[in-house]
Amino acid sequence: MNNKGFTLIELLVVVLIIGILAAMAMPQYFKAVERSRMSEAVTLLGNIAQSEQRKYLQINRYTADYRALDVAPKGATGADYWTKGDPTTGANGNGFKVTIAGTTYTDGIGTADRVNNNTKNGLQYDYTLTRYYASNDVTCTGNNPNGQSLCADFCGIDTPVASCCSNGTSVACVAPVNND
Repeated sequence: MNNKGFTLIELLVVVLIIGILAAMAMPQYFKAVERSRMSEAVTLLGNIAQSEQRKYLQINRYTADYRALDVAPKGATGADYWTKGDPTTGANGNGFKVTIAGTTYTDGIGTADRVNNNTKNGLQYDYTLTRYYASNDVTCTGNNPNGQSLCADFCGIDTPVASCCSNGTSVACVAPVNND
């Protein structure tokens, strides 16, 4: 008798192997997706910092209102902007709450806080990015173990820490000093 098919055991073994490979690949996929979100936020903070520096040259202080910036995102009002969902409330969003604050050279700062307003579940990668307008460095603060691990990758250090600086130090970036 010539049976030209697979047995149930052979099919189960193949499904099991595919399941194991998928289970190994999914965490790396989710981490890669989060790294791309982080890159988006770093770019956005950089654009805001450059716009704030131009505003500082014009009026000798930073602004805390997106409408005063030359790169204001569409729909941004006040000091807060959500990158996904409603731009003023963040409803139905899964992105960053980007806040601009401070008016002086040493306290002008932008923050991008990872938020998820779609579900009641917490974030898999919970972290906050902070950048002083007068600096090129970005502080990454991990708010859960996965966020701390992602921040360590971002800062180029081996051990996950609560906060690190993009210049490779395992502490938060220092505030700029005004030498006027």
